[in-house]
Amino acid sequence: MATYKQPCNQCGELIDRDSRVCPKCATKNPYGFSCPKCLRTIARGDLACAGCGKTLTVACPLCNGQTFVGSSRCDACGRSLMVMCENKKCGVPQYFDNTKCTACGKAVKDGGKKLMKGKGSA
Repeated sequence: MATYKQPCNQCGELIDRDSRVCPKCATKNPYGFSCPKCLRTIARGDLACAGCGKTLTVACPLCNGQTFVGSSRCDACGRSLMVMCENKKCGVPQYFDNTKCTACGKAVKDGGKKLMKGKGSA
């Protein structure tokens, strides 16, 4: 039986429609956006997260352009906004301005100033 695939909202890779995680970029919600602080579902155009109140636009630490927090890449320059959790047992990508890992709770040093390298990054 043929299955239809959908593009991941972060990397654009075509993946199975029932996927909970994108196998290419590890996005946990590949068909929607999640608040990087509390992981509640958010939408592009929202001003703040209904769960934790986090403002949903930030200045990119690389180009200073305004970008939507649900995106793993800057809307202005296209570079990655993700940092890796430093816990060797975790290693889950985190949004650059998180102060703690949303997966294991470990503190993210420097508020995540060391951005991940990858396609479109500096």
